[in-house]
Amino acid sequence: GNVILVLLAVLLINASAFASPRQSSSSISAGYLYAKEQKKIDGSRGGIKLTDMIADMAAVGAGAVAGAISRYQIGNIATRIIAEDKRLSGLTGWHTAAINIFGSFILGSLAGTPTIDASTAKPDAKGISPRMRLMAGVGFCGSFTTFSTFSVDIVGMLNSGKFVRAITYATANNVGGIAAAFAGFNMAKRMI
Repeated sequence: GNVILVLLAVLLINASAFASPRQSSSSISAGYLYAKEQKKIDGSRGGIKLTDMIADMAAVGAGAVAGAISRYQIGNIATRIIAEDKRLSGLTGWHTAAINIFGSFILGSLAGTPTIDASTAKPDAKGISPRMRLMAGVGFCGSFTTFSTFSVDIVGMLNSGKFVRAITYATANNVGGIAAAFAGFNMAKRMI
C-alpha cells in the first residue's frame, strides 16, 4: 500500500515538472531538460506524454541502479584492499574522491556530446538521445557520485583533528572534479 502511494506521489511530482516546460533556469528539472532537448529536435512545444514520462523515469531508474551498484562495489573493493594492506590505511575514504572525479568526467563528456533524435538521425550521426542523456547523466552519474558522503568524510576528518587531510580531500574532490568535467567536455567535443 505505502509503495503504491510513494510511486503515485513521484508520478504526480514528475508530471507537474514535465507539463510545465517554462521553468526558470535556476530550477531546471530532468523533465524540463528533456522537453528543452525535444523542442530543439522536433520543434514541439515541450509537452510530454505520460508514456514518455514513464519511459524517462524508467531510464533514470535503470541508470541510478547501475550507478549506485557501481559505487557500492568500488567502495567494497577499495575497503577490502585497504584492510588487507595496512600500508594503504592512509587512503581510507579516498575512493569517494576517485568516484566523484570519474563521475565528473563522465558527466562532462555527456555535456559535450550533442543530442540527437535517433528516430530521424542518419546512421552515421554522432550523439545521444535525450532519454539516454537522462539515464546516463541524471540516473547513473547522479547515483554514482556522492556529495553527501564527501561532506560526511570532511566532517569526520575535521572532528578527528585531521585539518590538512580534510583540506586536501576537499581540494582534490572540487578541483579534480571540475578539471575532470572540463577534460570530459573537451574530449567529447573533439571526438564528435
